This record gives sequence, C-alpha cells and structure tokens, in this order.
Amino acid sequence: MNLSYFDGLLEARRQGLVSDHVHLGLFVAAGQTLATAQEAMSLHHLRLLEVTEGASVVDVGCGFGGSLRMLDGQVDRLRLTGVNVDLRQIEVARGGLWRNPVDWQLCDAAAFSNHRAAWVDRILSLEAMFHFPDLAGFFAASARALRLGGRMVASTILFGPRADPASVAVVSAGFGPWPRPELGLAELCDMAHSAGLAVLQVEDLAQRCLPSFEWMCPPCPAKLTDNPVIELRRLFEAGAASYPLMVLVPQDQAGGKTQK
Repeated sequence: MNLSYFDGLLEARRQGLVSDHVHLGLFVAAGQTLATAQEAMSLHHLRLLEVTEGASVVDVGCGFGGSLRMLDGQVDRLRLTGVNVDLRQIEVARGGLWRNPVDWQLCDAAAFSNHRAAWVDRILSLEAMFHFPDLAGFFAASARALRLGGRMVASTILFGPRADPASVAVVSAGFGPWPRPELGLAELCDMAHSAGLAVLQVEDLAQRCLPSFEWMCPPCPAKLTDNPVIELRRLFEAGAASYPLMVLVPQDQAGGKTQK
C-alpha cells in the first residue's frame, strides 16, 4: 500500500531536501529549524520510551527510520524492528549503515505481532496512529507483544469538537488514509484499556508543534483551501487539533497508576 501524500516527500528525500524525520517538530528553544525540531520530537518520544541496552524495540509506522536511527546511534545491543504499510518508506529507512540488527515488516499496524507474544520490550509509534484502520487491533497487538516490564509511547493527531468539518475533510483526504477523523482522546484511551494497556501519561504537544507550519506552508487565508497542510495549520491555530502523546504499559505492571 502506497501512501500517496508520501510521493512528494520521497522525491524531496531523493533530492536531499528532507531528513529521515517525517513528522511535525517539537519547538522547545529559540533558533530551532524544522529539522532540529523534528529531531527534538523524536528525542522526546525516546526519552519517555526509556530504552536500555539489550532491548527489543518496534517502531510502528516507522517512516524513513529517523527515530530508529537515533536509537541505533545511542544504545548498544538493540534488536530493532521497523513496521510500515508502504514499501517505499521501508526501502528508504533500511538504507545506509546500521550498528544494531534491524528487521523490517511490511504489514498493517494491527498485524505486526501476529503469532507472537511477549517478545518486545519497547513499542514506539510517532504521529502515525491516525492512519491505522484498526486502532483497537493495534493496541491489542501491542499488549500481546509487550513483555512484562515493557513500555509503549505513541502519539497521533486528533480533532476536537470545535474543528471545522470542511477543514477536517481536506486534511483527512490529503493525508489519508485517515479512517477515524471523529476519534477523540477518551475513546482512544478506552481502546488501550480494553486491550490490556494502562495509560500512565497523556501529554498534548499541539502548541509546541505549531511553529512547524511556518516552515511548511504559507499563512491560512480567510477562506477554505484544498491544501491539507494549510487546513491542518488552520485547525492547530484554532485550537481544534491536538497532538496527544501517550505512555502505556501492560495493566498488570501499572500498580494502579493510570490515567483515563
């Protein structure tokens, strides 16, 4: 399955115009560029993931492999797995030299752990869940895959009740598949809980993502456009889009420390 909006990103990657990070940035200091903010976003996820030497790590929706490459350069004796539905992204991600062994899986997010249980220490999914057609299946697969002591960090983009349906339609079509644009945080957390995961922390990074759009598109005009980047900017600027980052663990190790 090819994600059509990646056509332009793949061409830009071939021309050396974009890095291995294909997500919004996290702006936390003065003077950041989009590229350094994207690195900061990955690093923020990885700090919360708490990867230690010898761990097995799966990145579901791995993009061009930027976050896995960060881990590969920082931690020894890892067993890495990159998961994506788009073979073209995997081909870019697997290029170059890797210090640690990396497996690549071409499959849907809900299928990454088929026929296996308790084989993963850490699961990452950075700004990818809005694509997943079976989110409940993804959480179930993650709960099945995590070993006791395991940890998961996942982020996505959600639209709130104040979101303009016309803007949402442009965004979800332009960045499709986006099967559940109506999904809210409470339902997302309920899915994780029903799958056997405890939500330890939820952090909304929307405001710290917002400067990304200054690098990505012009300011929003008064009227609706057919540009999904501009309309996504409009939703973020209106406070009608959120960027929740979730930290999850198996329920039997949560010790009652959960957040709904």
